[in-house]
Amino acid sequence: MEALRVEHLSKDFGGVQAVRNVSMSVETGERLAMIGPNGAGKTTLFNLLSGQLPPTNGQVYLFGQEITHMAAHRRAHLGIARSFQATTLFLNLTVMDNILLALHGTRPSRFQIFRSATAYNHLYTKTRELLDSMDLWEKRDDPVHAISYGEQRKLEIALSLASEPKLLLMDEPSTGLTTAESADVIGMIRNLGKDITVILVAHDMDLVFGVAERIIVLHYGEIIAEGAPEEISTDSRVNEIYMGAEETKGNA
Repeated sequence: MEALRVEHLSKDFGGVQAVRNVSMSVETGERLAMIGPNGAGKTTLFNLLSGQLPPTNGQVYLFGQEITHMAAHRRAHLGIARSFQATTLFLNLTVMDNILLALHGTRPSRFQIFRSATAYNHLYTKTRELLDSMDLWEKRDDPVHAISYGEQRKLEIALSLASEPKLLLMDEPSTGLTTAESADVIGMIRNLGKDITVILVAHDMDLVFGVAERIIVLHYGEIIAEGAPEEISTDSRVNEIYMGAEETKGNA
């Protein structure tokens, strides 16, 4: 079953076409990676999928339901969650409070102001589960600004899982992490149940090839290659684009 289908999706910013006529589908439970040089349109495409931006043209379908013009918060309630490249945490609250707020925001109880403290025991149980999965339980009472950047990145991922998403969009999940922390993220994504479909954008090739079952390559807003990791790693056009990007960067 298709979790996500995109048809002829485009996004223009004035005279710049950041995403050009992209069509793709993602099966339920699939791990898909999107790669490409800086400026290829990866984050813009993510913004179109999550509802942060409206498309200029094209359609987006989630489990067969068209969501092209649906607001981001409504997509979230249908099962889309996203972790951002830059952390979006409450830095002065504790690690635990960040998770509790995220969990509470996904429950109908958020509309009920007066409730007994014991009514939230299930949220504390879920909070421990999420923090344990990121090795953050021992940091639960620390303010977020006091933990390392790598730990903040892990907390960001835990927040994206708080809504029990059906489709998880991960934008550069290993940015700023050490090699060991990045390996932990790879293991975490591998251990996610197949009821969660994962699409990730990353420059970390260890992460991409350690997780992805299929890879899409974007260049100037277009899909120029698609296939299994072993196919992409030997694709001459992909290698040419990346080598050209590196040469340009080196000459800058």
